[in-house]
Amino acid sequence: MMKYLIVFFPWLLFAQQKITIIAIDNRLEKSNALLFEGQTDNMIKLNLSILEDSKQINYPKGKIYACYNLALAFSMQYRYNKSNHYLKLMESEFKNLDDEDEEISMNLLYSMNYKGIKMYDEALEKLRKNLVLAKNIKTDSTRYSSNVMTLVEMAKNHVEKKSYDSATYYCKRVIEEVTKPRKMDQGLNTSLKITLLILAETKLKENKIDSAEFYVKSAQSVPIVLGNNEFRTFKLLGEINREKKQYDLAIVDYKKAIELAAKVKNIKKLLELYGLISEAYKKIGQTDNEKKYMLKYNTLSDSLKTIENENLKDTVGLLVEEKQKPLEDKNNLLLYIIFIGITGSIIIIFLVNNRIRKKDKILNIKEQETKVLTQKLNIAFDQVIQLAKKNDPEFMTRFQEVYPNFFPRLLQIEPQLQNSELKFCALLFLNFSSKDIAAYTFVQPRSIQIRKNRLRKRLNISSEEDLYIWMKNINNN
Repeated sequence: MMKYLIVFFPWLLFAQQKITIIAIDNRLEKSNALLFEGQTDNMIKLNLSILEDSKQINYPKGKIYACYNLALAFSMQYRYNKSNHYLKLMESEFKNLDDEDEEISMNLLYSMNYKGIKMYDEALEKLRKNLVLAKNIKTDSTRYSSNVMTLVEMAKNHVEKKSYDSATYYCKRVIEEVTKPRKMDQGLNTSLKITLLILAETKLKENKIDSAEFYVKSAQSVPIVLGNNEFRTFKLLGEINREKKQYDLAIVDYKKAIELAAKVKNIKKLLELYGLISEAYKKIGQTDNEKKYMLKYNTLSDSLKTIENENLKDTVGLLVEEKQKPLEDKNNLLLYIIFIGITGSIIIIFLVNNRIRKKDKILNIKEQETKVLTQKLNIAFDQVIQLAKKNDPEFMTRFQEVYPNFFPRLLQIEPQLQNSELKFCALLFLNFSSKDIAAYTFVQPRSIQIRKNRLRKRLNISSEEDLYIWMKNINNN
């Protein structure tokens, strides 16, 4: 009797199915496949149902992963407001899941959303937090991949900020990490290929066409296919051919890029590609095709502006909420009353003594600010010194945070400096003697002198000039 009911009332079949953890995990795997195929709409529908079913059986992993997948899908559609909504839901479930990298994944996606509305400093703040969080990951492979992905995103943000020296620096850090003697897996090859494409884009923006072409070809030699996301490769090839004035070849590349970008619904890149191909058609005098793609450009631009305005409003609201959260956690009625009382007293005292003590107060405030700043700099300097003495891998990251201009200015002079050479320059900047450097890096003092001589040649520093003073001056220029 039941089978006849199912024929006429098929919904009964689904009503009989029990929600299980295994079934949810299988659907999460299917979601990953939809992601790689660029089927974000189907991915959203699937994960909404996974989220509801996970809530019904109170399955923490299902809830967190579904929220993350929804946030990722909406981010890929540039609907950052929706993406951030599900990231907030995901964050509330952390306590129910013992997963050592879920916060890192969340911060990576937050950074992408902030980058999407050009809030690059906020994005980089999330990424710097990740570098700290990654240190506490116990699993070596997870810690390693988290660092690499974070560095890749830092490079992307610096490209968007037009900080090309910093972008080059972080790209080289990624390449140095992933090419260390170890087994290259799919994830590492993907990170390497994306990084080489970022480097190609950076060199293209610096008008270094030969270097851009070199890095694109290097990316093409990496044994991994990015699927529909290969549109990035064809876009760069088109731009390189454009710079060479080979407009017919550029159009062929742009068309391939447009086809792939449309499949993954990357409307921002589509917009850019429509503009590029329209310009290329103009160069060869094909007015009809020029107008055709310019019409597509204008239509897509209007719809994208609407999305961007909504995203900006909601994402700025989220940022304000994040900044206020530490204060709200501490707030209660008693502290509020005390705060009002103290504030009132200060205002009264200020009004009474304003004219008499105005100058003294300004001087005191400046002295206090200077004192606090000096203390912070001293603490940061001591931390960097200790990391250098221990030959700690974190030394380079912390040094870059404390002295953000040093490495980019060196790379302006010599873009081919390796990470080991940058580290050596950092030790000289910190005024370590040859003997100290030899001791901390486990080499002979004679080798340090040889490295100094080579460095002088690389950076074109005369033998009469004090190397230590030169390193100090390069940071201050």
